[in-house]
Amino acid sequence: MFKRDDGSRRRLAAAVVTNSRRRFAAAVATLRVLVISCFALCAVSSARAAPPCEAPLPNGETFGKACPLPLNSESARGLALGAGLRSSAISTSALAYNPAALALGKLYHLEGSVDYMTDLKTVALGGAVVDSSTARLAAGLSFRGFLSGEGGLGGIDGRLGLAFPFSDAVAIGLSGRYVNVESEAGKDAGFARSQRLVKGFTMDASLRVAPVPEVQLDIAAYNFINRDSLYAPIMVGGGASVALGELGLLGADMLVDLTSYDSADFIVGGGLEILAAQTVPLRAGYSYETQREQHTLTFGIGYTDRAVGFDLSLRQQLGGLGDTRIMGAFRIYVR
Repeated sequence: MFKRDDGSRRRLAAAVVTNSRRRFAAAVATLRVLVISCFALCAVSSARAAPPCEAPLPNGETFGKACPLPLNSESARGLALGAGLRSSAISTSALAYNPAALALGKLYHLEGSVDYMTDLKTVALGGAVVDSSTARLAAGLSFRGFLSGEGGLGGIDGRLGLAFPFSDAVAIGLSGRYVNVESEAGKDAGFARSQRLVKGFTMDASLRVAPVPEVQLDIAAYNFINRDSLYAPIMVGGGASVALGELGLLGADMLVDLTSYDSADFIVGGGLEILAAQTVPLRAGYSYETQREQHTLTFGIGYTDRAVGFDLSLRQQLGGLGDTRIMGAFRIYVR
């Protein structure tokens, strides 16, 4: 009797393992198709797009070798970590950089942000909500409006992201973005109306893999529906991060801009986050961009407890464009 019971248990265990392997293999195959399709679409879109950096600004100036900076979505935490966040993104940062990571945690967060972009003479006011606790399919929604006087920007930028976890170790994500932004600089140069910089719908996609709990990897494609605009270039990239126990984390990213220049523009760098006293995150990051030959340093500090969080970040470009960007955010942790 006991032998039959032991044999039944072994057969049941073997069936469970076999079924799990089949499900994992099917998930990997599906992910492979999605990733290849996404990158193929990026390649086709970038092949159709002519590099637009030769066009002058509406005020008559030209960029020369360097294109203007794109209007990429940012979070205050992400801004402080430079090019070292994407694989470790969570909550509202995941909505901005890595939609697959929306599935991490069981959380419901609300966030408001203020983003001061000195080079564009513009302030962006934004809000976001992320929910990965109500259902298995995680979701996030964000919106920001660009406010400025003469010579700055005006418009809106909205995003809806979805993520599905196949397991704790593998998730995919997709986000749709609608952006409509114009420059008021044309009025300073005698133009009768402002110039449209980017308008339309585009999408991001990402894959997150955690081979062990302390290590996270990601690959992603951004703006892969081509808007033929400097301000929303098609980009691909990936990153890795390592958790340093309860102390913090270390991460590194590489991004490739496929459409702004005649050849690919690489952005590489890393970031470090230390959690002091379990409530005060201290952040620093660095990135280098090959086409602009631009070095950038980033810093940030924050506060977080079980109910609320606050982040303040600074990005400073060294030489070159010399842009300074300051961003602050306040979060409420509902669950």
